[in-house]
Amino acid sequence: VEEQLKEATEKKGKLVGEISRMQNDLQRKQELTERKEELDARASDIATLKSMFTGSRFVDFVYRRYLQNVVASANERFRKMVRQKFSMELSEKGEFLVRDHLNSGKTRLLKSLSGGQTFPAALCLALALSESIPHRAAAEQHFFFLDEGFGSLDTDSLQIVFEALKSLQQEKRIVGLISHVGDLRQEMDIYLSIHNDPEKGTEIKPSWTHR
Repeated sequence: VEEQLKEATEKKGKLVGEISRMQNDLQRKQELTERKEELDARASDIATLKSMFTGSRFVDFVYRRYLQNVVASANERFRKMVRQKFSMELSEKGEFLVRDHLNSGKTRLLKSLSGGQTFPAALCLALALSESIPHRAAAEQHFFFLDEGFGSLDTDSLQIVFEALKSLQQEKRIVGLISHVGDLRQEMDIYLSIHNDPEKGTEIKPSWTHR
């Protein structure tokens, strides 16, 4: 009995040691499993970044997000100019679309609009773009030129555009207009009238010299 007890005690000691070793191995396994999960997640993120930076995918992603913000800002003015008839959107391919709210909300390319409708859209996009540049560059300049485009507008559309441009004065912004439409001078306080004389050449007449 004493010999059996001694053998049992030795066997028990070995089993206790084995259990302790197995518990340590199990804990180590859990730690390694958690570490592997972290590394797998990191590897997945790196693979995603790699795929994004392959070719121009990342640039396209940033470009699309930036344009979406510009379009959203431009829509605030555009919908007022067209009396809520249209709104602008950006397609998955980065094309400018217009949603026709008078035609069951169908969408088509922005360039499919008439000249009188395309100009307000282009103007609103230009204004939205000019707003984002000083904000991102921490600049104070709020001045840009509009070259032509007014000739495609009818009287009502021209008046709506001018009201929008005049409202920019409240935002402390300056817009320079370049146009051959003579009626614009009636809406502008300060302008330069440029005339090409066959004999004298180009003549520039400031509006303030006529007062």
